[in-house]
Amino acid sequence: MPKPVDRHYWLFLLVFEMKSFFFIIVFTLSLFNISYANIVMQDLIDVLVQTNKQKSFEVAENLKELNQNAKTYDFVIRKANLDIVDAKNIAKAIKKIDLNDGPKLHTISMSFNDNLKDEGVIAILNQLPKETSVIAFVECGITDKAGEAIIEWANLKEVKNLNGIYIEGNSFSKEMEQKFDQLRANNPNLTVLSEWASESFKEMVKKSYN
Repeated sequence: MPKPVDRHYWLFLLVFEMKSFFFIIVFTLSLFNISYANIVMQDLIDVLVQTNKQKSFEVAENLKELNQNAKTYDFVIRKANLDIVDAKNIAKAIKKIDLNDGPKLHTISMSFNDNLKDEGVIAILNQLPKETSVIAFVECGITDKAGEAIIEWANLKEVKNLNGIYIEGNSFSKEMEQKFDQLRANNPNLTVLSEWASESFKEMVKKSYN
């Protein structure tokens, strides 16, 4: 039976070793210029790099600079030539950030990626955090199938912060447009843009948003 002084001694050693271990981790991260934010966002960063597309590289670099105290982040990757496979991989990475209690996704804009199609956009929606405030899939090659999924997601009772849906330039039927009208009517504070207001507005957006 160890004496009380012995227990105190071993407790002291344990605390000392834990502090030393923590110091080594912090020191190692500093050597490689890795922040806590990098660790939390790493899967998404890796997925972007693996697409081997220039715009994805740029977005990955921006994510690396995310402040370690950031509570939210925006994921904006327009005109990146992303496809369905890319969308599915990105969706999984976004979900993992949420599961790991990372920063909350505020805005997601994957506009002008016309190869996302219904399958890619639905894959994103299926993994999208319910706290997300803005979603944009302008000219993503989607139809009523994804339109229905967007409305279904927007109507989830857990989705409380949504204030913007931007999906102009896709192939929606008149019936689908009527459903978007109903979504607007039911949610006065929600902006839903599903059709281009004019050709001039369309050209302005396409030139201004990269």
